[in-house]
Amino acid sequence: MGRALKLGRNALLGCCAVTLGAGGAWGDGIEVRQVEAAPYNWTGLYAGAHMGGALSLSDTSDPLGTTLFGNPIHAPGPIAGGQVGYNYQTGQAVLGLEADASFSEMEGTGTCSSLSANFINSNCVVDVDAFGTLAGRLGLALGPEDRALIYGKAGLAWMTGSVAASTNDGNAGFAGNPFTRRTTDLTQWGWMLGAGAEYAVAPAWSVKAEYDYVSLASEGMTLPPTVTMDATGAITSVVPQRTGRIDTGLQTLKVGLNYHFGAPAAAAFVDAPAPAGPRGFNFEIGGRYWYSWGKHQYDLGLLKGEPAPPHSLISRLTYDNLQTNSGELYARLDAPYQVFVKGFVGTGTTGEGKMSDEDFNIGTPPDQLQYTRTRHWVEGELPAYAAVDLGYDWWRSAPYRIGTYVGYSYFHEAMDAWGCAQTINPIGPCSGTPAEPTAPATGHPIITQTAVWQAVRLGAGGDVYLLPRFKLSGDAAYLPFVHVSAQDDHFLGNTPNVASINKLRGYGTGVQLEAMLSYDVTERLSIGIGGRYWGMWTRDGSMVRPFNSQAPVPAIPPHQNLRMESERAGLLAQVLYKFD
Repeated sequence: MGRALKLGRNALLGCCAVTLGAGGAWGDGIEVRQVEAAPYNWTGLYAGAHMGGALSLSDTSDPLGTTLFGNPIHAPGPIAGGQVGYNYQTGQAVLGLEADASFSEMEGTGTCSSLSANFINSNCVVDVDAFGTLAGRLGLALGPEDRALIYGKAGLAWMTGSVAASTNDGNAGFAGNPFTRRTTDLTQWGWMLGAGAEYAVAPAWSVKAEYDYVSLASEGMTLPPTVTMDATGAITSVVPQRTGRIDTGLQTLKVGLNYHFGAPAAAAFVDAPAPAGPRGFNFEIGGRYWYSWGKHQYDLGLLKGEPAPPHSLISRLTYDNLQTNSGELYARLDAPYQVFVKGFVGTGTTGEGKMSDEDFNIGTPPDQLQYTRTRHWVEGELPAYAAVDLGYDWWRSAPYRIGTYVGYSYFHEAMDAWGCAQTINPIGPCSGTPAEPTAPATGHPIITQTAVWQAVRLGAGGDVYLLPRFKLSGDAAYLPFVHVSAQDDHFLGNTPNVASINKLRGYGTGVQLEAMLSYDVTERLSIGIGGRYWGMWTRDGSMVRPFNSQAPVPAIPPHQNLRMESERAGLLAQVLYKFD
């Protein structure tokens, strides 16, 4: 099923590329029929393709009790797919019906069945393979010749995917509790609400940007058999396989291209050409302020090559609600032959956040701890982040420019976790007992972590004037190759004495999305406000520990299974100046 979905996704991406390529021929000066300015009519059948990103948020439950930590499970990822629909325009009102389907690479992990300190819980892996909607649309045609359309939509939704639960048991078999794993295929139904904007760049072609929220009905999931244990390692109760529940919501942002049947495919509007600067170059530069919320997570499993499932964990660190203020410089150069170069560079400071350190079935009798969770306070920074893209505008005129690009992304994040307090286990680390005192948020960080994410960007985007002076910009980048290099250092108490050094590496994928609504104060100066979302994660990773103060380290440290994930979302404010 997953292989077929991936093949379908790749086919749709190929169709999208061919379609964009055809559009480029019209923008390159091949002989076309010109259409005189007249009110555009949106009535008719259309079909197209889209790409973008989505975030799934899932809550899991266990019939045996309340989950103490782990919800919601974040599963971000890129999406690509297609849509077909029909519009009917009366006056400036546009009514329509649209069906769409998206293939995705969405994956996320979180703790399931964290019922007590003595319960052997599970690590749940949520995968979303595909989803779609059938919705009615209600829009308003605006702007010159009614070529801009803003709309809302509502209707039905579906999703297919899976959830897999693997027991977190670092002492598998020690007391008769082997690793277990259960996978449930999901098909969920629900409802959706969305809004978007569309612009006709030619009689037969339009581009769109759309945000959707999808709520899906609760679905049953299989939870693996497990046990409860005491500190001596003895099993106190056997827990059979059972059926829990998973509740899922999706948030998506898409940019797309539609072909409208019935209009001359080679016709073009009579648009004013894009203003040309000296030798055909145009340049814009500006500053941005980005207020964002970040999340960084890494899941540490057992040794690679062992029979344990790769998602069975020993520990998980989750940095969350990382509130960050950033400033950045943005620039774009439009060159002859519809080529462009764009990019930004920025830096920021994290003034507030929290971190949860979960440990699963650690220690040995008589001090075996099945589950502990400590809470820490976080400060940090984004020492540097940047992106640079080289692209081609398939359509470029005074009211719009639409293109695709290839580029590079760099993202460096650093976090310090201070203090320590136990939240689950009364005898666990930082529980306040004489043997396990709490640590104040003073002196020295308990844990420090740095991570550098580098990625290739394949994207599409552009901007259109929906109304005079009001411009909507959208950008969606798929990251087909992501590499992360990180280091995690643990310290003894709140002192600078190093407890362990952990080297982290991984490869994966990701998505970067951006939207901006700007207003032209003058012909050259504009201001804007918008939003941005980034999600990156590893498909294959490993951790090595070259130093451990509490145990000797082999000359060649063993590699442990590792999964890393970084998310960041926030609001953008922009001031931009144009040079011709």
